[in-house]
Amino acid sequence: MFSLNHFIWIGICCVLITAALVYLAKKKPAIKDVLTVCCVICVLSEVTKVLSMIKLVPSSDRSMMTPYLELNQLPFNLCSIQIIFIFIARLTSNEKLRKTVLGYMYPTCVAGAIGAIALPTIFTFSITSDQAFTHPLGYQFFLYHTMLLTLGIYIPLSKQVELERRQYATTMGIFYAIGFSSIYINSLCASPTYVDGELISVDFATNYFVTGSQDWMMTFTNINQWRLYFLAIVVASAVVITILYIPYLKKPKKPKKTE
Repeated sequence: MFSLNHFIWIGICCVLITAALVYLAKKKPAIKDVLTVCCVICVLSEVTKVLSMIKLVPSSDRSMMTPYLELNQLPFNLCSIQIIFIFIARLTSNEKLRKTVLGYMYPTCVAGAIGAIALPTIFTFSITSDQAFTHPLGYQFFLYHTMLLTLGIYIPLSKQVELERRQYATTMGIFYAIGFSSIYINSLCASPTYVDGELISVDFATNYFVTGSQDWMMTFTNINQWRLYFLAIVVASAVVITILYIPYLKKPKKPKKTE
């Protein structure tokens, strides 16, 4: 990350997001229509990712070959899990549920996409920065997050979604429920090694919701360091979500009584 190709992609994303928001602000399409386009982009994005990252791996005895997608490519990250919420928001006929889902998507799409574009971990775990424009994953990653950021901004910009204190509270609940669940998912996806029934090492661990190992940024030497790190994530995410929701946390003014 922070290579020339990375900065070029940041510039492209900024241009695309600006152009999309100008168009949306001018045309003011229904949020359902925007979600329909997002659903199509989500499908194309996942198909591109799977077909470009799947590997043909031999069995241990070399008798057969099996197509395999590595566990870190599963859609359990903060941004990739938005695919589920996008489809729920588009397909549900329950307006209360749609409002709750869009209320969650607003801050998490904005903050998550900005973080992903600024710190693209694909250059650490999937491809090199030199492959940013030669590998399909580069296009999939940046264009998908461009869509998420545009959608996240358009949710309040459209003025078709009522954001209020209830959405703030449910957003916090959903976010922390998924975030805590990522500890289970990271453990399930890891490859533990036991000797005489005792756990001695873990390899190939995933890092969904960045609650796992941070060897690209820091190394934990004891469990208390991870606990402090986890607490820092909790606090930082609460601050970011609250900041984005501040304009919508004010109590609505009561209409003046007429004599």
